[in-house]
Amino acid sequence: GAMSFALYYLAKHPTALQLVQREADALWGDKADPEPTYDEIGRLTYTRQVLNEALRLWPTAAAFSRHALQDTLLGGRIPLRAGQAVTVLTPMLHRQPVWGDNPELFDPSRFTAEAEAARPVPAFKPFGTGERACIGRQFALHEATMLLAMLVHRYRLHDHADYALHVKETLTLKPEGFTLTLTPRTSADREHGVLPGTRPAGTPHSPDPNTLPARVRPGTGALLLHGSNYGTCREFVAQLADEAAEIGCETEIAPLDAYVGGLPTDRPVVITAASYNGRPTDDATAFVAWLEDTHDLTDVTYAVLGVGDRNWAATYQHVPTRIDDRLAELGATRLVDRAAADASGDLTGAVRDFTARLRTALLERYGDPDATAAAGDEPTTAYEVRILTGGPLDALAERHGLLPMTVTEAYDLTAPGHPRRKRFVRVALPDGTAYRTADHLTVLPVNAPALVDRAATALGVDPDSVLDIRATRPRRDGLAIDRPLTARQLLARHVELQDRPTHAQLAALAAANPCPPERAVLAALPADDPRTLVELIEDHPALRGALDWPQLLEILTPLRPRHYSISSSPAVDADHVDLMVSLLEAPARSGKGVYRGTGSGHLATVAPGETILARVQPCREAFRVDHSAPVIMIAAGTGLAPFRGAVADRRAALAAGTELAPALCYFGCDAPDADFLHAEELRSAEAAGAVSLRPAFSTAGTFVQHRIAAEADEVRQLLDAGARVYVCGDGSKMAPGVRDAFRTLYRDRTPGADHTAAEEWLDALIADGRYIEDVYAAG
Repeated sequence: GAMSFALYYLAKHPTALQLVQREADALWGDKADPEPTYDEIGRLTYTRQVLNEALRLWPTAAAFSRHALQDTLLGGRIPLRAGQAVTVLTPMLHRQPVWGDNPELFDPSRFTAEAEAARPVPAFKPFGTGERACIGRQFALHEATMLLAMLVHRYRLHDHADYALHVKETLTLKPEGFTLTLTPRTSADREHGVLPGTRPAGTPHSPDPNTLPARVRPGTGALLLHGSNYGTCREFVAQLADEAAEIGCETEIAPLDAYVGGLPTDRPVVITAASYNGRPTDDATAFVAWLEDTHDLTDVTYAVLGVGDRNWAATYQHVPTRIDDRLAELGATRLVDRAAADASGDLTGAVRDFTARLRTALLERYGDPDATAAAGDEPTTAYEVRILTGGPLDALAERHGLLPMTVTEAYDLTAPGHPRRKRFVRVALPDGTAYRTADHLTVLPVNAPALVDRAATALGVDPDSVLDIRATRPRRDGLAIDRPLTARQLLARHVELQDRPTHAQLAALAAANPCPPERAVLAALPADDPRTLVELIEDHPALRGALDWPQLLEILTPLRPRHYSISSSPAVDADHVDLMVSLLEAPARSGKGVYRGTGSGHLATVAPGETILARVQPCREAFRVDHSAPVIMIAAGTGLAPFRGAVADRRAALAAGTELAPALCYFGCDAPDADFLHAEELRSAEAAGAVSLRPAFSTAGTFVQHRIAAEADEVRQLLDAGARVYVCGDGSKMAPGVRDAFRTLYRDRTPGADHTAAEEWLDALIADGRYIEDVYAAG
C-alpha cells in the first residue's frame, strides 16, 4: 500500500517525481542497476519525505484502539468509562489543523527536518503507537525508500490510464486498480541537473574543496566559546579550534561567561553548548542571562553547535537553541546553521559534519585567494633529535588536566557474594588540591589486561612491539603520546576498547576488509548493532592484520576520563576524597561473554599504594545542598555518594552548635545485610540528629518512589515549608519514578489539581532551583 500510494502521487506530481529522480541520479550516476549501500539510502532524504507524505495521506494501517484504564475525560470534555475503547482513525489524525490549511494537498516539504521538529510527535502515527506499534517500521521505511529511488532512477513512470484515486480497504488501505507503465530511462535522462530554483531536501550546495583557498587571510581570528559542566563541550571546542588553526585562524577558547557584556565583531564566534535540566551550564549561566537582556549584536558573526541527549526530550537542545535564536533576533549573522548533536545517536558524526561545514564556511568567507599549500622545508641536518623530559604519562595527564593521586584504601562495601558489587576507594589529594562536598573526581581509567590481550589478538598485533607515534597534524583530541611505547601500553592507557563503533568507524572497517563477503556484511550493519569494535573485528577475521597502525589509530577512540561523585566531606577530611563505585558487570549485549565497565572495572581492582590519574571537578553549584532550608535527598545505589558527604557536613555543623532544618534521605538498596552502604556511619549520624534515614529495600518490593508515596504527607509538609529536593543516581528508571511520585503527591493533596497542574507544579520547583537532579543513564 505505501509504495503504491507513493508511486500514485509521484505520477500525479511531475515536479516531485523529478526531484526524487535527481536525488537518485546524483547518488548513482548513470548506473541503471546500482548496488545501494546502507549509507546511501540514508542520504535519500527527499525520497523518504515523499514516502512519509504518502503515508500521511493514506496510512496503510487505518486505525488503532486504546482502552481507558479508569474513568476519565478525554481532552477534558468527553467522558470515558474504565474499559471503554477509543478508536483513532489515522487518516483523520493526519488531517488535523496541525497539518495546515490544506491537509489534502500532497506536499513532501511537510517532512523536512525543520517541519518535523516544529510539529507534535503524536500528529503522525502511520505505524500505530505505543509499545505495540509496528516493530518493523524502520526496516520497512528503509526498504521502501531504496525501492522507490531505484524504480524512478531506472524507469520513467507513465500514468497510461489517467488513474483517478479510489481507496480500497481490506486489512489495509491501498489504491484499487492502480497500474503504471514503466519504460527504461536513458543516460541522457540522468544527465539533467537539479531543476532551476529547486533542490531536494538533504542535498545542499557543497562547494568543491579544490576551489576553496587553502587558508584564511593572515590575522583572521576565531573565538570558540563553550558551555560545559563535565568537559564534553569543552573537548568539542578544542577539536573545532584545531580545525580552525589548521587553516590559519588565530584561535581563542573560553567559557561563555567570559564574554558577558559583549561579543567581538572582528572575528567569528563559534559556540558549543549543552543544557542541564533545561538550564545553562555553570560556565554559561551569566552569558545566557546577559543575552536575554542585551539589545543589539548586529555586527556579530556566529555559529552554534548544540549537544544534548534525546532521552531528556523535554529539555533537549533547549539552551543552544535559545542562544542561536536570540543571537539571530539581535541581528547577528549565522556563519552556518545550528547543529544538534545527540549523545544517544551519532554524536561524533554530528560533530564531524558541523566541523566540515564550519571549515568550509570559514574558507568561503575569510579565505585568502592567494594561499597555497606551503612546501616543506628541506632538512639541513642529517639527524633530528628530540629530548624527552618528564614521566611516560605526563603528556596524558597534561592533556586532561590530571594529577597522579595515590589510593590509600580500597575494599568492598557490599556483602561477600552480592551480585551487584560496590567498592569503596579513598584517594589522597596532592598538595594544593582542595574539594567541596558533592564535587566529582574525574579519573582516567586503564583497560584490563585480559581485554588488552584480547584486543591485540583480534587486531593481529604484537603487544610487546615498540611504537614511535608522531602526529602528522597535532590535535587536541588526538592521542597524547610524546615518546615510544609498547602496543600493550597504547591499548591499556590510551584508547577505548569497548565502544560500539560509529558510522565512520564501520565504514573504515568495511573499506579495509580484503574479503568481499565480509566487506558487504560490514557495510550493511545496522546502526544499533550491539557489538563493540573489538568484537566486530573478532567476528570478521579477514580484518586481523589488515589494518596497519596509522589506520588503527584513526579508528580507535582516545580513552575518555570518567566522573565519580565524591562521597566524603572536607569538614571531616580535607586531604582525602572517598568514592563509591558500582561495578558495571553484566552479560555482554552482543551475547559474547561478560561486559565489565572500563572505568568501574579499573577502580574495582586498584589496591592501596597504587597511583591513578585524576582531578577534582566542581559539581554544579545548584547541586550543593543548602542546609538553611529543609532538605530531601533521594538516591539509589552509589547515587548516595554526594549525600553521604552532605550528612557529614550536617553532623559537623551540629557539633559546632549550628541549628539545622530537617533533612530526609531516601535511598534505595537491595537488602539491609547486602548493600546498605556505610550503614553504621549513617545510623550514627541519624542518632545524632543530622538526618532521618529512609532506606527502601528492593528485595522487599520497595523502591524509593514507593516510600516517598507512602510518606507523601510528611514530604508535602516539608515542601510547603520551602524544602529543596536533590536527586542523584539512575536517570532511566529511578529519576522518572521519583518525578512521578512527586506529581502524584501534589495531585492527590491539592483540591482540583489534575495531571497538567501537577506537571506545572513540578516544573516550577525545577525552575526555582528547589528540585535538582544529578542523574545518569544507567548501563
